[in-house]
Amino acid sequence: MKITEKIIMLGLVFFLIHCSSDNEEDLLPNNNDRCKENTATLSENIIPIINQNCAISGCHVSGTGRVDLSVKENIIQNATQIRTFTQSGFMPPSDSGRTLTAAQKENIYCWVENGAQDN
Repeated sequence: MKITEKIIMLGLVFFLIHCSSDNEEDLLPNNNDRCKENTATLSENIIPIINQNCAISGCHVSGTGRVDLSVKENIIQNATQIRTFTQSGFMPPSDSGRTLTAAQKENIYCWVENGAQDN
């Protein structure tokens, strides 16, 4: 082995040893603080957002073939997907004429991060 290859190999070994001692929690960003003060609840915050923007005629109601978000249990069961779609801007769709405020998106995000409680 050439000296250059030995140096690269030694660097790789050092890197692997160093990384293996890290905790997974240390490698991921800490979003817990983001929602520490946000106490959004299903009944006071989330359901009104859903009822105004999602569980409306032609969208997420019975008979549309989509998840019926007029049913509380369906909101809870699909909380992660609701968070993902609202955070990305995929929902509500741009052609619906409806938009969520940054505060509404944050409430949805934090409600899910805090356990998507039936509260």
